[in-house]
Amino acid sequence: MRIKRTFLRGSALGRFFASCVPRGFSEELGLGPAGPGDLSGGRSAPFVMTGPPGPETLINGRRYLYFGGTGYFGLQAHQDMVRAGVKAWRKYGMHSAASRTGFGNNPVLSDLEKRIAEYFGAGDSVYFASGYLSALFMAQGMAGRFDAVFVDENSHFSVLDGAFSARKPLLFYRHMDPSDLRARLRAELKPGQRPLVVTDGVFPAFGAIAPVRELARELEPYDGALCLDDAHGVGVLGENGRGTCEHSGLEPGGGVIMSGTLSKAFGGYGGFVPGTPELISRIRRTVGAYGGTNCVPVPVAAASAKGLELVRSHPEWRRKLRHNVARLRKGMKKLGFDTGDSPVPIVAWTLSGADEMKKVQAALLDRGIAVAYMKYSGTPDCGVLRASVFSSHTDAQIDRLLAELSGLV
Repeated sequence: MRIKRTFLRGSALGRFFASCVPRGFSEELGLGPAGPGDLSGGRSAPFVMTGPPGPETLINGRRYLYFGGTGYFGLQAHQDMVRAGVKAWRKYGMHSAASRTGFGNNPVLSDLEKRIAEYFGAGDSVYFASGYLSALFMAQGMAGRFDAVFVDENSHFSVLDGAFSARKPLLFYRHMDPSDLRARLRAELKPGQRPLVVTDGVFPAFGAIAPVRELARELEPYDGALCLDDAHGVGVLGENGRGTCEHSGLEPGGGVIMSGTLSKAFGGYGGFVPGTPELISRIRRTVGAYGGTNCVPVPVAAASAKGLELVRSHPEWRRKLRHNVARLRKGMKKLGFDTGDSPVPIVAWTLSGADEMKKVQAALLDRGIAVAYMKYSGTPDCGVLRASVFSSHTDAQIDRLLAELSGLV
């Protein structure tokens, strides 16, 4: 029952189900107020951002040094993106009020999909309304070719929801443990059955990078496939910003499929899957969320295309981001926290309990610094404190966060 409870706590389906059953069962799953499944940490929308995100931003009307969110290159308010969005809005309106399988296509959407394919060295790509749907698009697009789905137990809620939507037996393996995946494959698959593994590329709680080469190797004897939701890796990892696969020396294609989002490093919005023309065609034919929804708003797509272009044109932003991440991790180590040496711009740590972490977050806010306290997929029940690092942070801003933390922990 532990795995089932974990899945229900971390899934939109589970949260909906819990609202329809007796209160005691909901509380047992940790889905009641301020329980382990309460993503707000027991608060009701405590923070209202009244300006665009960046190294400094306005929250609840006050300016803060900001280490939250996922705007790793600070592009969400870049003027080139704003102008591209406004230009498309004036020409095409908000959106076509039709799905992509009907009258919903337009040159902006087609151009963005071409740019995504070029960025990731793929033959084609499909673009859709939210990165949350990435695992769903991959899992449903591959469902007819596999017999069972295996998921890392600490995967993001979207990965769990997407894997469940494939309507295949759903099994879990230990977090980032290829040897446990091997044991699960041997124990659960019948002769001739093919597995599909769905996992985060970068896990959002601590920024851990999935062992994708080893996972892919375990699938080879079964002619299986690895689906990688790389929302936090694309734009950030790899020499060309192609994400976890490039960082790990693994080439997408064949048995490896990846997806990403434009809302984080690229400053735009919407999810995507790059791949072979055959894969993308199958996704467009078989995934209900592609043909059953209106297309992405055209201004958003136009701004996202500009964000993709900007990241591709400025590899120095990635170098600056890695410098900033290394500086913060080095400083955290001096404070007694081992946050590893990953280049992922997510630096998380825990203290003795939830109350202490909430006090530290509140004290930092009083000092004009915003970091996240969160209960999320992959965190312990008490939650974590998490700082997101941007390429636009200065050394002095990072050092100020460290200096204030040193007096609080």
